[in-house]
Amino acid sequence: MGLVFSTLETQRQAGGRLVVALIWSIVPMLLIARLATHGASIALAAATITLALISTVILLRAGDGSIGRMLIGAALMAQLSLLIAALAGHPWQAEMHVTYFAALGLLVIYCDWAVIAAAAAAILVSQVGLSFFAPQTLFEGAAAWGRQIVQAVVVLVEASALIAVAASVNHRFALAQQARAQAEEAVGEARAAQDSAIEARRSEEDNRKRHTEAYERAEVQRDAAIAALGQALSHLARGDLTARLHTQFAEAYEALRSDYNTAADRLADALTVIESRVDGVRSGSDQIAEAVQSLARRTERQAASLQATASTMGDITLTVSQTASGAKKAADVVARTRDDAERSGEVVEQTVAAMTAIESSSQEITNIIGVIDEIAFQTNLLALNAGIEAARAGESGKGFAVVAMEVRALAQRSAEAAKEVKQLISTSTQHVETGVGLVGRTGEALQRMVTQISEIDALVSEIAGSAQAQAQGLGQVNTAVAEMDQGLRENAGMVEETSEATQTLNADAALLADLVDQFDLPHGPPTIERLRA
Repeated sequence: MGLVFSTLETQRQAGGRLVVALIWSIVPMLLIARLATHGASIALAAATITLALISTVILLRAGDGSIGRMLIGAALMAQLSLLIAALAGHPWQAEMHVTYFAALGLLVIYCDWAVIAAAAAAILVSQVGLSFFAPQTLFEGAAAWGRQIVQAVVVLVEASALIAVAASVNHRFALAQQARAQAEEAVGEARAAQDSAIEARRSEEDNRKRHTEAYERAEVQRDAAIAALGQALSHLARGDLTARLHTQFAEAYEALRSDYNTAADRLADALTVIESRVDGVRSGSDQIAEAVQSLARRTERQAASLQATASTMGDITLTVSQTASGAKKAADVVARTRDDAERSGEVVEQTVAAMTAIESSSQEITNIIGVIDEIAFQTNLLALNAGIEAARAGESGKGFAVVAMEVRALAQRSAEAAKEVKQLISTSTQHVETGVGLVGRTGEALQRMVTQISEIDALVSEIAGSAQAQAQGLGQVNTAVAEMDQGLRENAGMVEETSEATQTLNADAALLADLVDQFDLPHGPPTIERLRA
């Protein structure tokens, strides 16, 4: 087995086999040590063989993993601990502790700090365990604990140094592997580039040969196509539309031949259709001209009728506007009449109140006249009694009797006057009552007049508004009629333009017929489907 490894994995695999082989080599050494010390060897032999078997299984099953390497390293340290225990009482026992340090150095072959740390931990655990349960298997004498402490410190120091070395070597291996991968990749790329360059040169030469041959063939095919196409175009320039390219071109120019034949067919068909349609265009243009002339005459008549209609609508609009103005004035007069009627109603109410007061005063006068009539009656009785007494008095009472008769006569006249006044007042009262009734009916009639005048005012206002709206509507109709008149004028102008365009179309159709006659067209009807394609 060589000592130079190409990769870290290869070194670790070789190191695993080396460590397991070392573990198996300790088995006979342990048996020899037990024989030399005359101690029991069955338990230690079984333990050391078991460790060797476990290490072998781990190497075969998980030797490539970090945990497998850690277990193998720990098994190596345990195997050394069993060897040291087997040398208990032998002078070499103290020197065998040096094997720990050698084994730690050997584990550097893994370049894995975890393996070294696991092995150092296994040493410390085995030392501590044996110190408590079998201290005689480690060192002899009273200074055993001191030796163990020194040994533990040395193990830790060496393990730390070896861990640093392993980490550095591992990093170096990683860098070297990366550099090697990059170098291999660069070499591969260089070889690929070289192969590509060689292939490109070969392909370029082949392409150049093919291009030269293709160019020569294309020259021949192009010259043939140009000659045939030039001859066909010469026929086309002379107006001969019967010439076609019947000889098949090369594949690159076959589309050109097909396009020329298709274009010639379409052009011939188009000219044939144009030739057959020229007479129809002439006939149609003549009919259009006649229709345009008829339309012009009807347009003129419509314009005259519309102008008369516009004049009539203007008169109607003026009349309706005057009607609306009169209705507005009538509404104002009715409104003033309503106000006068309302004021007359107020005057009638005041008159009724005054006549009621007169009726009340007449009643009071009647009462006063009644009192006067009563006084006259009493005065008459008193005068009658005075006359009777004067008659009794005889001659001395004649003068008194005369006075009594005068008083009686005056009382009778007063009573008659009071009666006449009472009758007059009664008649006046009846007249006043009749006047009050008449005035009341007059007030009711005025109130009805006010109501009716209000209704008339509303109707007249509505009529005025309707007349105003009609005036506005007629104004809009008049505007529309004016616009229609303007539109008819424009239509008349367009009819004239259409007539001129029809004449121009007829002249163009004649010119087109002359131009089509210059071409030599194929016989037979045109293919309309080809024209529509």
